[in-house]
Amino acid sequence: MSIATENLTIGQWAEKSLRAVLVLEQYGIDHHADEAASLEEACQRRGADAAKVLEELNRVTAPRAASERDWNTVPVDELIRHIVARHHEYLKLELPRLSARLRKMSTRHGERDGGLLNKLNTVFNDLQEDLDLHLHKEEAILFPFIERYARAAAGVELPAPPPFGTIANPIAVMEHDHDNVVKLLTRIREITREFAIPDYACPNFKGVWQSLQELEADLHEHIRLENEFLHPRARQLEQALIG
Repeated sequence: MSIATENLTIGQWAEKSLRAVLVLEQYGIDHHADEAASLEEACQRRGADAAKVLEELNRVTAPRAASERDWNTVPVDELIRHIVARHHEYLKLELPRLSARLRKMSTRHGERDGGLLNKLNTVFNDLQEDLDLHLHKEEAILFPFIERYARAAAGVELPAPPPFGTIANPIAVMEHDHDNVVKLLTRIREITREFAIPDYACPNFKGVWQSLQELEADLHEHIRLENEFLHPRARQLEQALIG
């Protein structure tokens, strides 16, 4: 095991993120009963390979490296692939996990702390529904047409006027969606009191709070890439091709 993580307790692993909690549960490790145990001890009790579990925990809790690319010069189709691979795929995995865990927490402890978990569960459901539809609209409508413009600009195919009048129209819808997402993220911060950890919070609770903060950061970066780089460049492409 690596020196950096071999001495972490199960509780400390669970606090890192919901993804760590799910790995522990996959191997039958109870983050409540085994909270004070080391990973080695908990794995011995469950007959699990500690080295394998550690490898998976390190993988799911590794920080996501920030991109250093100049998104003003990267080809537009490459920017789209980055957004889909890094941000859309992340959301498609993370939203259902968080939704299921928040629903479970709300069912068990919903009335505690002024109904905090019930309120959070309601707002998160709204966020997930909005994002699910938003991703579909981008991948089915907006992104393919921007890619067509990019191919036309490269001389690969002839430019064609969009069926929605101008690309500014779906972009306006996407940016309105972004505004709604930011409002919901703000509401989540209000409900969680800026993600303050309550005194009664267990490791699972702390891991969910950590994952919510990661989700918030990812969404802000996701929105920034589209609003500040992709959308302006798509408008410029249209202007150059169609006028």
